[in-house]
Amino acid sequence: MRLSKKITQYLIAVVFCSMAFGFFVFYFAIERATTQSAIGKLEHLNSVIEKKLSKESIPTIESAHKNVKIKILDKSKYDLTEEVVKQGNYEWDNDLQTMVNHVSVVTYPYIDHVHYQIESKISLTIIDDKYFTGILMVIAWIFVFVIITIIFFGELISRNLYTSFYYLIDRMKHFDLKENQELQIVHSNINELNQLNELFVKTSQQSIEHYNALKEFSQNLSHELQTPMANMKAKIELMLNDELSEDQIKSLSGMYDDLNRVSAINRSLILLMSLEYHEISEDQLNLSELIEEIIAEHEDLMLMNGVELTLKLIPNVYIKINTLLAHTVFNNLISNANRHNYPNGKIEIELTESKFIIKNTGRQQEFTNKTIFQRFNKSKYNPESIGLGLALVKKILDIYNYQINYKYNSEVHQFTINLK
Repeated sequence: MRLSKKITQYLIAVVFCSMAFGFFVFYFAIERATTQSAIGKLEHLNSVIEKKLSKESIPTIESAHKNVKIKILDKSKYDLTEEVVKQGNYEWDNDLQTMVNHVSVVTYPYIDHVHYQIESKISLTIIDDKYFTGILMVIAWIFVFVIITIIFFGELISRNLYTSFYYLIDRMKHFDLKENQELQIVHSNINELNQLNELFVKTSQQSIEHYNALKEFSQNLSHELQTPMANMKAKIELMLNDELSEDQIKSLSGMYDDLNRVSAINRSLILLMSLEYHEISEDQLNLSELIEEIIAEHEDLMLMNGVELTLKLIPNVYIKINTLLAHTVFNNLISNANRHNYPNGKIEIELTESKFIIKNTGRQQEFTNKTIFQRFNKSKYNPESIGLGLALVKKILDIYNYQINYKYNSEVHQFTINLK
């Protein structure tokens, strides 16, 4: 979901809650304002009556004002001087057929040395369901209008504000370390976006520097390690041709095997390191022919192990992948199927337009579909394994967007590669 839409949703939620609360405040405010207005009018009426009392009689005034009652107080009530307001006296009115609130204002003026009690009354109808519904509809229409305004103008304003942000995201999507190009800062009138942009530019520059340093390191490492290991292997081979004791021959053979293993680890790590940065090419490869070639390379080892091989290959199955990397993938899978098999076990290889499946008998391992492709995960039954073969397979296939899955069932290990 876009950021602008998320902000719009939050604004709508805030407006809805605010207007729901505002509706109840408005409802009670109307009722209070109506009562206060009535009290104000009654107070004004009482002041008018006070002026009339010096000129007109009480019966004349009461006949002219039906809602006014006037009394002359005796001396015992001369202390009554404060105005009294009475409200909240709700009762049913038969004439109006509704509930009413009786509001009255009582004043005690002295006019011509006479103490009077003037009481004026008014009856206010209570807000009924229809009036309540009318107010609710007005609030609802206001809410709809505000929501439409927020959606329309909010989207326009948000998109305008976040133009630099979306542009930065687009640049991040297309950023590639191999291009080795410096990114330019795009200025905005929003401080946070400027800070984010500067941070991305700084981080990208550091990434390019680290990439170049790591690339140089991997190249130097490959050269510096392979040369002395090759020299050591050559010297051991020469020493093995000399007259040596059986123990010396065993020691040198062990050293030679260890060097081969270290050399294989070095090559695998260098290849993994280079794959991290996608230094690859893409060929239109005939996978059917490649698998047949790899099987021919391992045929003698399979015969020595007594493995029964079953092939189901569709001819001329083409995939897009680097030829050398493809050889690494399928060579590792076929080699593992033979290495981790029972003596006189079975290997089944099937290739279709959409899938490559390889099955082999073997002991149950502690690996799952997630852990088997992790680096340096070794089989407990084959300590000579370097634990990088399947990690290389997974990494290469991920680069070319091919999915590989593993499962074990009834002493059968199965790897499946989806080619589509």
